Amino acid sequence: MLLILRRKPVPILEDTFKTKNSAFKNAHLNTIYASLIRWIPRVKFTRERIENEEGDFLDLDWKQTGSKKLVLILAGLEGKSTSLYSRAAIRYSNRQGWDAVCMNYRGCSGEPNRLLKGYHMGATDDVKFTIDYILSVYDYEEIVIVGYSLGGNLALKYIGEEGEALPDQIKGSVSFSVPMDIKKSNERLNKWYNWHYIKWFMLTLNYKANQKKRQFPKELQRYKGFFMSGNFVYFDTHFTAPANGFNTVEEYWKLSSCKPYLPNIKVPSLIIASHDDTFISENCYPTEEAQHNEHLFLEITKHGGHCGFVRNFFEKQWWMEERTFQFIATLKDKTTSKTPKEKVFAEV
Repeated sequence: MLLILRRKPVPILEDTFKTKNSAFKNAHLNTIYASLIRWIPRVKFTRERIENEEGDFLDLDWKQTGSKKLVLILAGLEGKSTSLYSRAAIRYSNRQGWDAVCMNYRGCSGEPNRLLKGYHMGATDDVKFTIDYILSVYDYEEIVIVGYSLGGNLALKYIGEEGEALPDQIKGSVSFSVPMDIKKSNERLNKWYNWHYIKWFMLTLNYKANQKKRQFPKELQRYKGFFMSGNFVYFDTHFTAPANGFNTVEEYWKLSSCKPYLPNIKVPSLIIASHDDTFISENCYPTEEAQHNEHLFLEITKHGGHCGFVRNFFEKQWWMEERTFQFIATLKDKTTSKTPKEKVFAEV
């Protein structure tokens, strides 16, 4: 462990992810192994259902240790509390003495939600509702939001939207592999080398969308997805946008992308992106925003894939969780006079 003193604001951090097996220099192996193959023990959750004013519900899966500190997990597209990276983050958080909770998005907890409206890339109203609920019922003193892909977009957009109004208990965030320009990232995902990811996502997305179409045939009359058909451009145009009240798909993409909100972030937020991530576009590496916002930290790694960052086969401890808590250890109360980038922090 090498300690590096950062006495002046440094917007772009050194790449601290190093593979131990050259096989994981392949982005696709890193992505697929982390999401589908790697073994993580099951976590026994306590589920809590919260009802919102719209008449819908969200399921929160808790793993508590009795701490005053909480990690809120926001999963990626079609992710949930039982996803491998969610379980790994929750187990590691507990071992560091933190409580952990995963906010399952509408329709992702094993039961369809009641309304046509569901979760999407910009659904920060559900994030805000969940955090406000937690703060009203529990007495946590510190909360850190950890987001993966879509969840990272939600975390950054929520923190940016709230700005100075962000609850004092929110001390910071860590986000991995964020498609912060949705339109451009969808174009990247449509490349031939990503066809297998598109088909995998479309399988469950179309299944859920067809359930909704049976409930709301008038609202979704233009949607005709079937099993693994289509792509995100088609799906967002004919399902996501109309189901969630957007006039056009372009409006959905523009209003849901977190990148315009980055300048308004007021708490330390670490953004980690890999150069070989095949999901995100070139403008999803916010170097300029990090240079102009003392609260933003950007680490661009050479390898890692999309939410992969696997170093070796059968490793029991993930780099993403280690890096998250290295960053958490540097957080300072945002009411102090020191800026986040005047902190001394550890890098591997």
